[in-house]
Amino acid sequence: MTDAFRPDQESADQALRLLLLAIAWPNYAGALKEGNVAQQIDRCLTWVKAEASEAASLIDSCVPHGKPMLAQAQKRLEVLESLKLLQRLAESHFADS
Repeated sequence: MTDAFRPDQESADQALRLLLLAIAWPNYAGALKEGNVAQQIDRCLTWVKAEASEAASLIDSCVPHGKPMLAQAQKRLEVLESLKLLQRLAESHFADS
C-alpha cells in the first residue's frame, strides 16, 4: 500500500461520518452538527433509543404505527451500534500506530 492510500485517523473519521450521514440523515441532522464522530454516533444512539422508547409506549397504547416505528428504530440502533464498534476499532488502531 502506498503512502497516498494509507488510511489515517482523519480518513477513518471521514469515512465514518459519511456512513453516519447515510444512516442518520435527515432525521438526525441535528446530531451531526457538533462534536467528533464518536460524539455524533453517541448522540444518534441516544436519540434513536428515545425513539424506540416512544414506539414502545405507542405499542402499549395500541397505536397502530408503533410496531413499524419500533422495528425501524431497532434496525437503526443495530446499524449505529455497528458503526460505533468500527469507530472504536479505528480509534484503537490509530492510537497504537
